Amino acid sequence: MSRETWDLGHPYDAHAADVLGGGKPYDGMARIPWAKPDTLLYKDKVIVVPYTIRRSAHGTTYVPSDKAYWCWCSIEGREQQAGMFSISGSEDKSPQTWGGLREVTPSQIVAVEWHGDIHTEVWYEGDCYDVDGAPTHRQHGEVPHYEMHIRRNADYSELPADLRPKPPEPDPDDHVWGEDDGKSFH
Repeated sequence: MSRETWDLGHPYDAHAADVLGGGKPYDGMARIPWAKPDTLLYKDKVIVVPYTIRRSAHGTTYVPSDKAYWCWCSIEGREQQAGMFSISGSEDKSPQTWGGLREVTPSQIVAVEWHGDIHTEVWYEGDCYDVDGAPTHRQHGEVPHYEMHIRRNADYSELPADLRPKPPEPDPDDHVWGEDDGKSFH
């Protein structure tokens, strides 16, 4: 009588993959389409344009990358307070012939995925914002996420509609920051 030894750590090693059906465990399974979660982190969708630094003999300039991306996020802050244009009441608030006042009431973006840095432009509700400071990755809470402040650099609401700059159009085939890549299975 022969005695077999069962190695439960490698039960299929004695068989060829094609005998067992071949392929990988989830081949042929339909992918589950991505659905936007009903959470605060997916409340807003913004357009993000990363910038690069170009240094030359003429100085340093910021150049937009060739792509814009959609990003799911939550924007907080501007709804609760009006924009301020100086930190101290003693600062000069009169119009100038050059430059201008800088808005000092930042908003905050909270996003589960962020590939930008301090040189990133954000378009939200027709206005353009700059990232104010480096993004911070937070591990606390239920979902790890990124937090960054944004400061509006242009308020286009006072311009006639035909003169307002249009935000860049993200490529519809590009990855949307915060969305699953379609790698989920049944």
